[in-house]
Amino acid sequence: MMTKIRISEGIFPIDRFGKMGKVHSVFQHSFNIKVSGQLINISSYPDYLSGFGIYIPDFLFQEVYPYIQQGNIVKIVNEELSVYSLTGVRSISLSEVEVVSLNITCFTIQQTQLSQLTKMLEACHLEKTIGLEYDSKAMEVFGWLRHAEGMCSSADWQEVLTYLIGRGKGLTPSGDDILTAYLSILYLVGDPQAEVLASALTNHELSTTDISNAYIISSIHGYVNSLVYQLFLDLQNQESIEVLESAVERIREIGHSSGTDLCFGLLLGLQKINNR
Repeated sequence: MMTKIRISEGIFPIDRFGKMGKVHSVFQHSFNIKVSGQLINISSYPDYLSGFGIYIPDFLFQEVYPYIQQGNIVKIVNEELSVYSLTGVRSISLSEVEVVSLNITCFTIQQTQLSQLTKMLEACHLEKTIGLEYDSKAMEVFGWLRHAEGMCSSADWQEVLTYLIGRGKGLTPSGDDILTAYLSILYLVGDPQAEVLASALTNHELSTTDISNAYIISSIHGYVNSLVYQLFLDLQNQESIEVLESAVERIREIGHSSGTDLCFGLLLGLQKINNR
């Protein structure tokens, strides 16, 4: 059982965003705080960490949870995160934490491993279970992502971004999940289009949920969630087919369709690389 607090390197140290914030949203096993526009996810899920996330052990989560209501003030001072509620103040010490690297820009993965993952994902027929209707427009956009060649400009991406961002249901719409996973593949292989897409996303109006927006911003800087990171780590370590299949299945279990959308985004990115 994990008892140490873990923080994504992408948001460490968290006081660099500011000293004051508020509780943004509350769920059964997690909550988000917002500090100067930066969303920070705090959860008790031992096996999942977002690029903007903090894991705290369940016993500590249960202690602080009664103080968590939307809009409550949060202070980050002297390596402590304190939540202020009508019933009192509850603090979490951040003096001893494990900083987790979820940045995938330094991986080195063999082409044979990438081809292996491509075949595995193609066999899943993901387009049948993603959270978007696979209509003619979707087919056009996905076809463009698969076959985009040369140095597309930031302007070339605008139609694709306008179509995908915010499209779909849930806290992280399907179109957003597909895009972030696609970008992660470009970063993974050092494709120059990664920087172009990241720039296009930075300059595009992200008309989506706050939570999905945080995932997109995280992806712009090369960060993924811990399950996608583990898959890439397994690829780099040239693990067996069984290990890779297990890693893919764990990703597909995320949310209602988010995991499948992420896998589909990975597949589109891999197909682009293979077509190149």
